[in-house]
Amino acid sequence: MITTAHTTKCRRCHRVLRSPASIARGKGDRCAAIEAAFDGLSDKQRAKADQLITDKGIVKVRAGIYKMTAEGGEVTHTASVNGNCTCEWGVRRASATKKTCYHVAVAKLYDSPRRVLRRSDFGKAA
Repeated sequence: MITTAHTTKCRRCHRVLRSPASIARGKGDRCAAIEAAFDGLSDKQRAKADQLITDKGIVKVRAGIYKMTAEGGEVTHTASVNGNCTCEWGVRRASATKKTCYHVAVAKLYDSPRRVLRRSDFGKAA
């Protein structure tokens, strides 16, 4: 009789899942964080966030607060993981619980990474 061990893989990145919580969710912690951060963003916003990560235009100021450059590089915005941002979109929002800008999404990703965020991870968020 031959038995094979069944391994569960992440639905997004196809890595082997080890923790019971990840297996139940069907995604690893990092992939779940990426999907949560980018929930509700348009494709254009995802592309801008991808470019921001690629350009390494984000710097941690203190816990939960990040400074990042705009597309042109001449303007900086401050974003926090609680949903506030100093960009035009962030200032116009009615509350921090409404739809967020891509700066906040990137700040959320950078705030609690389990491993280094790679560009290939971001491409899998779509």
